[in-house]
Amino acid sequence: MRKQAIFSIITATLLSTAFTTAQAGWVSASNGTVPAGALESGNEANGAKLYACRAQHNGGMHPGKVRSAFRACNIGWGGKEIAVSNYQVYVIWQQAQNGQVPAGAVAGGQEANGEKLYICRGNYQGGVHSGKVRGAFGGCNISWGGKEVKINPYQVLVH
Repeated sequence: MRKQAIFSIITATLLSTAFTTAQAGWVSASNGTVPAGALESGNEANGAKLYACRAQHNGGMHPGKVRSAFRACNIGWGGKEIAVSNYQVYVIWQQAQNGQVPAGAVAGGQEANGEKLYICRGNYQGGVHSGKVRGAFGGCNISWGGKEVKINPYQVLVH
């Protein structure tokens, strides 16, 4: 029983540390992988989403675009489109749960008492809906169908 309690405390500490140190930034990826929370930077004519990436090529670091069908970060270089299989993707949304708010979270407002409300989003009823989060909520609160609904897990916008 005591071992289980200690394990629970350690797990909770590690989880809270992981969520409180997150910030927007570059995340390593390869072979068409697009990490959760990636910055959507555009779309193809058929509507396929494109995400911001960067890759090393010929001694430089070049911005480009990625989607899973490319299986690479596609950059322009020397008048050609170059597919680079190892790259980085810019991530602006961080996973969270149970009211967690990562460091670097973007405040979108505040309660009447001044407590900050942070921008979150989550999956609900087949869609992805934005809302607000603070520790006391225990989740991301969205408006849906005339009600306020709590979502867990969710993502928080970071900078």
